[in-house]
Amino acid sequence: MLRKPAPIKLPRKPRYVTITAHCDFFGLFKKIEQRYQHCFYLESLGEDSHIARHSIIGFDPEQQFYARGQELIIEQRDGSTESYASDNPYYLLRDIVPQNIISRKYAGGLTGYLGYDAMNYFEPSLDIQSSDMFDAFRFGLYKDGLILDKMTGEVIYFYYNDSRLEDVLMLINAPPVKSGDLTITTLGDTMSREEHESAVLKVKQDIIDGKIFQTEVGFKKRFHLDGDAINIYEKLREVNPSPQMYYVKFGEQKLIGASPELLFRLRQGEMETFPLAGTAKRGQTEQEDRELARNLLNDPKEIAEHNMIVDLHRNDIGRVAKFGTVKVRSLMDIKRFSHVQHISSEIVGIIAEGQDMFSALASNFPAGTLTGAPKIEAMKIINEMEPDGRGPYGGAVGHFSFNGDCTFAIPIRTVFANGDEAYVQTCGGNVYDSNPADEYEEIRRKFAGTKKVLDMFAPPEAEDTDDATNDQPSDA
Repeated sequence: MLRKPAPIKLPRKPRYVTITAHCDFFGLFKKIEQRYQHCFYLESLGEDSHIARHSIIGFDPEQQFYARGQELIIEQRDGSTESYASDNPYYLLRDIVPQNIISRKYAGGLTGYLGYDAMNYFEPSLDIQSSDMFDAFRFGLYKDGLILDKMTGEVIYFYYNDSRLEDVLMLINAPPVKSGDLTITTLGDTMSREEHESAVLKVKQDIIDGKIFQTEVGFKKRFHLDGDAINIYEKLREVNPSPQMYYVKFGEQKLIGASPELLFRLRQGEMETFPLAGTAKRGQTEQEDRELARNLLNDPKEIAEHNMIVDLHRNDIGRVAKFGTVKVRSLMDIKRFSHVQHISSEIVGIIAEGQDMFSALASNFPAGTLTGAPKIEAMKIINEMEPDGRGPYGGAVGHFSFNGDCTFAIPIRTVFANGDEAYVQTCGGNVYDSNPADEYEEIRRKFAGTKKVLDMFAPPEAEDTDDATNDQPSDA
């Protein structure tokens, strides 16, 4: 019998202490980020910021959980580690983590990411290539933290047995910190234009052969970072405020993102996904905005693709939902963000007996908007076409809470960094009538939103030859 780690034991309720109503919450995080090697910041900004009333800070987790092949590794605060062999390291987490804490607010839990290659734990027929820079998944165990109630401005500290309130108050009262300098150098793409054209033509042939209907193939743009990465997130908040924003740091590993798309949310038994598929730029005026939205909602190709993704998400939720509870609550709305507008739908369902947040996320992982359809066959083709592992791109970033709820965004429009190495990735939805030149230009435009921020830190002598800089970014 395989040895298992001991379950986490907690009181049934956390303690919540309101500590201030006048605090620069992001400024507080900058102090925390300078002091602690492992921390996170989650918030929701922009026109859809109501998706999350609370912003959350976690720091110095008690443990870290990460996977390497068929092993779950548990790392303590002091850096010591213990590994546990397992047929499925992901599902070993559900044996460790409580899901019965009584709280309707955020109550702590596991916060981190699942790499795209974590799908190997959910689908035995797949052998998705791993990343050299990131683990299959990595989570920090946070038994305390800070919550900002954006409605009241109050900052709340929560904990269970061990309070670090004195440390928090010291940080709040400490003077503001100044970010260090940052220089970002572009290192090139992982796929040439010619190689991308070959990939698109291969996908078109796979569609003709009846293997798939659509596949999302893309590539990375690599960078060298020299300096303080918090600058990237600070500028992303200004340039591209989005409903899913995050700065997640595990030492040298960092996920710095402004994602428009929620992957999956479970709240008090109700599951939700909000697939975005179909994109138009924002207009200069309200009238132009409406005209662009009208054209988008009357484009047969965009509508067909969106309906296909909605069906895929309905099936994903249906596998872990009570019979008859899966519904499309809203179909083909328009969601507007700072640079683009998307066709969006909302799919909901009530979680079935015997399922929980771990199995529910697995059933909805990864998002169909980052794979194509049918999902498994599309992922096999992506694995053949893309030159290296995606890492967290197209996977999940967010948290499993001790109260049994979870929230995860899709890591797109995100800088993935490990030390001084970093990349941004995007992909395009290739269908039967795709044109390779148009698909390549679409990918360049999709880089543009994040690229606008990265260019702010380019070396002074660097000449920008990418004429996509001023284009509008698209969805993935």
